[in-house]
Amino acid sequence: MLPWTRKNYMKNKYRIIFTILAVFLFLGFAQSTFAQTATDTLGIDSVDDSQLALASTDIRTIVVKIINTILGLLGIIAVSLIIYAGFVIMTSGGDESKVANGRKIIINAVIGLVIIFSAWAIVKFALSRLGQATGINSGNNSSVQTPNGLNSFSGSASLGRIVKDHYPFRNQKNVARNSSVVVTFNFPIDPASVMSNTNNTCWNNDFTGPTSTCITENGKIKDSYYGDCYLDGTSMKCDTLNTSTVKIDTSVNIVNANSGIAANVMASYDNDKNLYTLVFKPLSYLGSATENVPYTVQLLEGIKKSGSNDSIFIGLSNRKYIWNFETGTNLDLNPPYITSVYPNNNTTTTKDIIIQINFNEPIDPTTVQGLLNSTGEFDNILVNTLGKAVTGTWQMSNAYKTVEFVPVDICGQNSCGQTRYCLPVVCTESDPQCTKPFEVLVRTAQSKMNNEAPFEAVPFSGVYDLAFNALDNLSNNPLTGVYSLVKPQIVPGKIIYEDEKKPDNYFWGFGIQNKIDKKIPYIEYIKPNIDEEDIIDNAVVSMVFSKVLRMGTIDKIGLNEYPEDVCIDAASTTTPCSTTRERLDNIWYRVWADNTGNKTIVAIDHREFGPNGLDLYYFPTVPNTLQDNHQNCFYPGFGPDTTNAEKCTLNYDTDNNITSVQNCIVGFDYNNDTDTACGFKLNASSIPTTTANLKECLNLLKTNSISTYTNLR
Repeated sequence: MLPWTRKNYMKNKYRIIFTILAVFLFLGFAQSTFAQTATDTLGIDSVDDSQLALASTDIRTIVVKIINTILGLLGIIAVSLIIYAGFVIMTSGGDESKVANGRKIIINAVIGLVIIFSAWAIVKFALSRLGQATGINSGNNSSVQTPNGLNSFSGSASLGRIVKDHYPFRNQKNVARNSSVVVTFNFPIDPASVMSNTNNTCWNNDFTGPTSTCITENGKIKDSYYGDCYLDGTSMKCDTLNTSTVKIDTSVNIVNANSGIAANVMASYDNDKNLYTLVFKPLSYLGSATENVPYTVQLLEGIKKSGSNDSIFIGLSNRKYIWNFETGTNLDLNPPYITSVYPNNNTTTTKDIIIQINFNEPIDPTTVQGLLNSTGEFDNILVNTLGKAVTGTWQMSNAYKTVEFVPVDICGQNSCGQTRYCLPVVCTESDPQCTKPFEVLVRTAQSKMNNEAPFEAVPFSGVYDLAFNALDNLSNNPLTGVYSLVKPQIVPGKIIYEDEKKPDNYFWGFGIQNKIDKKIPYIEYIKPNIDEEDIIDNAVVSMVFSKVLRMGTIDKIGLNEYPEDVCIDAASTTTPCSTTRERLDNIWYRVWADNTGNKTIVAIDHREFGPNGLDLYYFPTVPNTLQDNHQNCFYPGFGPDTTNAEKCTLNYDTDNNITSVQNCIVGFDYNNDTDTACGFKLNASSIPTTTANLKECLNLLKTNSISTYTNLR
């Protein structure tokens, strides 16, 4: 692993240089705070200039207006006295009595200002507590405002811990009204806690899908299948969302006890019947055709872990996960398309390759994830060699834009001691490093033949995006005119036939050689640089890797904030935090990646750095279990040297042995206790000890000699 430190270094200077400067500062404060009437500063509803009539205004708003007006007038009077006193002193002509009188006026005016500030703070505190007691501004957003106007980021700390990813993304704008909502957890959950088996289906003996013939016990289906649909005549019968544990609604409605829109639920299980990913399909369009509408999603305490009665939030101070997004006014009628594939068409690579397909937008995971074998139901993406089907699993990752194929054949271990899987390549003794042809076919969904939405797909008929738009092959589109979906006739079975190798399906072929690629991935560039200071709160965190990564492993990249659990107002006061609500939640982050050529750029979206003026340190961590698309671990971990901004480069010989290292930190050792980046090697038996090493490395980087900080607790 290769953690490095980044310091959000925000320096606040509290020096009054001239009395006149203080006067102007106060005048600016009085104008922006005391006279303010159209913001949510005090936790009340916004009121614009057209709502000033007392008879039509909330009583709390009236009280706040009166108090703000009085305090503003008193502040103006106090400042006027200071200006008058200055005038008296300047025109005293050396008269000691006038000078003394001017000083007395200034002292009294300053005392008055202190009293005014204190009164304003007390009133603000009392009104905010009253607002909390009455349920006003109760923290429905993922980033709410506390009484003192500081960000608390309530409910957002679970991403990267409980929630692996979701769509729409946090604070995403202009979301299509016909979009689905997707959530992926870091561990399997109990499907019965988030949905109802409304269509009364159950699992087959081979666990491949639902059937209408179910075994009952005490009047209930014994092995219910949660998260599916089937066609009953002309109507679709689907399982439905449990709105007591998952609420999706407008941000205005979400505060109501009975909130939560109706939605069907589709589940994406792994080969062992474990449920990680859920797709919620609202029964009606979201939002409005005339205006943007804010939405809130709440994942609540009632969601249970698989095989347990424990909440997924057990042990956490936040017993829910919340995020917001905003719908636009339009529907998404544009088809998704494939941006890149690995291996590339008509190329040759080694047999340990993880076949990768990247889309231009999030794809419905239930259409591209699944076990591909000769008997199962999944057949949306086929892999063939020499006219035979290849067995393996298609897995979705990278913000629902990447799907990867992991074959079942075992062919050794990588440097982390993990199992290495290979595509089946059978060679002869005379040609032990032979190359065999492979083909992949992605089947688009069937069009509903809707003239208003030509790409609208028939459910479960192939690959489509989160707005039910079927896959489109751009090479088949005309330069002008209306595009239309063409779906070749599907031939039953798992064999790719010539009739399917045409648009709007996606087809390509490549050669696989009976060899292993052992070149490790390493970091060429990082941003911000190691130990960089004065970074902005929304600074981009990114890493450029030397090879294409296996996207299913990038979620192990982490982001640590130090110190944790500090007072949210620690930058402005030394008073200890009195309640949990006054502490800063753990940082949330989301890892995603994009390929450029034969390299991968990884980015980390995150909660703002150094909120409320806090001076905090940040440690991105890259574990040795990160893999490239040939399953090589990020071990030994190499990254850019701290002493320069040059590209980190490794050179290899023909046997994949490292011959030279340029401008790199050697990630498996560290010698200086003040280094701001470090890494660890495996133990003697080559068994990874990631957890212990990660903790040791972070503890080293958090020492006072490296990460100095004031007492924020």
